[in-house]
Amino acid sequence: MAYVLANELRLFLRHPAAFTPDETAQAELLIELAEGAVDDETGQALEQSEDTVILDGPTRAEHWPDTPGTGSRTLVLPRWPVSAVESVTLLNDVEDDEELTFGKDQDYTWSAAGTLTRVNGWWPTGDRCIQVVYTPGFAPIPKGVRRIVLRLAAAGWGNPELLASESLGDHSRAWSAEALGMVLSEVDKKTLGLYRART
Repeated sequence: MAYVLANELRLFLRHPAAFTPDETAQAELLIELAEGAVDDETGQALEQSEDTVILDGPTRAEHWPDTPGTGSRTLVLPRWPVSAVESVTLLNDVEDDEELTFGKDQDYTWSAAGTLTRVNGWWPTGDRCIQVVYTPGFAPIPKGVRRIVLRLAAAGWGNPELLASESLGDHSRAWSAEALGMVLSEVDKKTLGLYRART
């Protein structure tokens, strides 16, 4: 799902009439490029989705460097905020996989910040040994993020071919990314810092 819709970009641009199919396609491309700039800055996609991830087990050394090789009680999920955790499964090569039970008196708990905590034990160490099915992301997309995406997409609207330069005989023009406005300002980066991936 897009962070903003093509028609919302039309309203932002004060375009007088409904977009033609070609204009809609252009708007959707510009929105996608703007979303990419946002996602690159935050290190994660922000839209809400149900994700299935297979994670490496954390080592305690990541939190307590003096005791390498042992597990950790906490596991950080790739995306946040988290609104639901459907299942957590320990994957075993030799024996059956083990699905854990959620609860403060059970196997694990989870936080909206995207942390899974083992209640009475440690997460296993090893590569690709924990599978999590969960729902991360924002619904709706925060207004500050939508504003940035609309501004970036609108900046590209004046350059429909997304050209960096143009030459016609003896005449040439060039646009820098900064001149087009399809780059994040320092204020944008500060705003997006609120939504940066946590590792």
